[in-house]
Amino acid sequence: MEKLRDIKGVVEVHDNSLTVLIVTVVALLLLAAAAGYFMKRKMRKKRRFRKTAKELARERIEAIDFDNPKSVAYTFIEDVGQFVDEKRKSQYETLVKALEPYKYKKEVPPLDAGLKEKIRKFIKEIRWEV
Repeated sequence: MEKLRDIKGVVEVHDNSLTVLIVTVVALLLLAAAAGYFMKRKMRKKRRFRKTAKELARERIEAIDFDNPKSVAYTFIEDVGQFVDEKRKSQYETLVKALEPYKYKKEVPPLDAGLKEKIRKFIKEIRWEV
């Protein structure tokens, strides 16, 4: 055994693996938390500016162009129906029947002043939060 001189004694090795593991886990948790925060913030911004179907319908109702009778008929029938309560249901149905001739023809006559006024009055009486 004296001929073997290249074998050295036991040397102490410094082990930092626990420290490296803890730092890595903390860094990953911080990255995940930051990513979650920004994703949630981004979704909140998108949701805040997205309008509901009733808000879009209200905008279309308020922007009705009474010079185009076909547009008035379709907009009134499709969008105002969402806001009609039980009290005004019969009044709404009579206006829908009055607007039916303006829907299906290619060329339609202009709306008469009485019907325009009834539609305007009905729109003013709508409860928007329904």
